[in-house]
Amino acid sequence: MGSNCSNCQICSKKDEILITEFHQQTISCQSHDQEDNNNEENQKEYYKAQNNQSLSVILENFNPIQAVQIPNDKQSDIILTSQSNSDLQNRKNEMVYRNQEDMMETFGNKCFNQGREKRLRYYFKSGAYYEGEWVGQYRDGFGIQIWADGAKYEGDWKKNRAHGKGKFWHVSGDLYDGDWKEDRVCGQGKYIHAQGAKYEGQWNDDQPHGYGIEIWIDHSRYEGNYQCGRKNGFGKYYWSDGSYYLGYWEKNQLEGYGIYTWSDGRKYSGMWSKNQMNGRGIYTWPDGRQYEGEYIQDKKQGYGIYQWPDGRKYEGYWKNGKQSGKGRYILPTGKKQLGLWEVGCRIQWIDDDEDIKPIDWDDYIQPTLQQDNIKNK
Repeated sequence: MGSNCSNCQICSKKDEILITEFHQQTISCQSHDQEDNNNEENQKEYYKAQNNQSLSVILENFNPIQAVQIPNDKQSDIILTSQSNSDLQNRKNEMVYRNQEDMMETFGNKCFNQGREKRLRYYFKSGAYYEGEWVGQYRDGFGIQIWADGAKYEGDWKKNRAHGKGKFWHVSGDLYDGDWKEDRVCGQGKYIHAQGAKYEGQWNDDQPHGYGIEIWIDHSRYEGNYQCGRKNGFGKYYWSDGSYYLGYWEKNQLEGYGIYTWSDGRKYSGMWSKNQMNGRGIYTWPDGRQYEGEYIQDKKQGYGIYQWPDGRKYEGYWKNGKQSGKGRYILPTGKKQLGLWEVGCRIQWIDDDEDIKPIDWDDYIQPTLQQDNIKNK
């Protein structure tokens, strides 16, 4: 970091201001931005994490963060859980479809003046059988039904429909245990995947909806809000390697303000869009470096301030992750000089001392997360 831009022919000594401090400490083409490339190019493998698609449920559109990538060393886990989850979208309304034929078979007498009674096992033409309580010709009360393919429901019934508390075992070995409403999962419940992943929380219309906790076989977990089967609103995601994200989601993607902390101590606090750093934020490194400024698609873009641990600063413009345009280099002594940059290289010093900050730069207020959202970390 202490050398001149020796790799750029346009950065010749005749263009430099002959001030000892700047001569010794000016930013070079081999500067911080190139050093950061290895980290920032690989960021997607850390903070864009996938839900591992490990929860095979009876609902539609419960597709955890499919667009988000994960570290390569976890791909094997993803493949296993994805395979078991391949029929996910076909499972919504499964109980409704399973029960339709059997329900029509017992629709004869609709009289409700008979009391609830337990009867002998009843065999349906479909091959399923039911053993439990009835009211007239309706399965009503507690009962167990087993289908020809081995699927099983054990719990409450009302007017021939699963309604109340009940457990449903899928043919795959997955289990749902919780509330039902007219043959659909609705209320509070737990879904346990045969391979060990699970979701516990609120449901509506066969989909996670409201607050829930999702845990995968590698011990990664998500705690937060869902809407129509997707992560939406505030949520916390913890990866097995120690990285974690606290912030906002939209349709299974990081969206809005959030804080991502890497297992190696790096941290980004700022705006996200479609799983990428997008907007203004603050990025810090364990060694004391910090960047505060604008991002577009994970790259520094626009105005930003980069500070080194020894107090040096670059305040200026960036493009595609590199210094580009006017920028001011400031020494720990307070001496500063305006320059012109291109693709991360200083191409000349400028004698003017104009204010290059955006007009509204100082008016920006960094968002924060409410304490009740982060207290459980």
